[in-house]
Amino acid sequence: MNINKEAYYLDFDKLFENYADKYYTAHSAEYGSPDEFAKDLDKVYHVWATTAQDAIGGLSPSEFFNRIPTEELIDILKGSCTGDRNPSSLLFDRMATEPELIDGLVKLARSSDDEKLLTVAVSIINELGTADSEFYLHMLERTDIDMCVKELCLSEVCTRATELESELIERAEAADDLGLLEVFAEALSYCATGNERIIAIMRKLLSVDPNTAYVAELVGRYGDESLAADLYALLDTCDYVSFMEIRNAIEELGGTVDENYRDFSDDPFYQVIKADNNR
Repeated sequence: MNINKEAYYLDFDKLFENYADKYYTAHSAEYGSPDEFAKDLDKVYHVWATTAQDAIGGLSPSEFFNRIPTEELIDILKGSCTGDRNPSSLLFDRMATEPELIDGLVKLARSSDDEKLLTVAVSIINELGTADSEFYLHMLERTDIDMCVKELCLSEVCTRATELESELIERAEAADDLGLLEVFAEALSYCATGNERIIAIMRKLLSVDPNTAYVAELVGRYGDESLAADLYALLDTCDYVSFMEIRNAIEELGGTVDENYRDFSDDPFYQVIKADNNR
């Protein structure tokens, strides 16, 4: 059976939505409510994905995507991300089983600045797990891509933090952008404690980064007791959100902070929490 290439760019999400509506109508007696049906969507999706569909020439969606030649997949991915289109999860699943696509996907990610395309491409690269670390470090330093894409790259760098420790330290020390410094510091927070250069990076962030709660979380994860004094010094001037994270970090470093150390009754976030707790 030949594949109709015009079907490559069908809205498969819409096809499933239509199928699910008909499935629910036909099986409504089995479900007490739409919410009950929603719990069963994974099963329904599998049934749809393995059932022949007229819209794609009598093939099941899974069979349709499995028949696409490997060399056409990246172009289909690009086309599926244009405009209002979104790639099917079945296309993602197929590409995530093709390690020979890695070079093409890396090349695509390096050259694109489209958030939708980059998000899917980097997700597939992560699933394949074979891109070199230089790719991820390069992506983290790009200034033309969205943070959500960088977070996908950062998650992979964090898993390689120990082997990349020296490289991450050098890039963090050279970073002239606070956001980039945060990115490298987050990866470094997964490294072993005791490195004076990492301690200096964390200390720098504590002194210059207005997002105190976030930095305190990194310091707590890194776990070096020498940073406890820096955290204690912030307790007298921080807001309640930061206070909670600083206290948690100090406790992770072996210290203690009395929860009544300060009066936060005028802090808006504290007021919200107290109101919720008193309901």
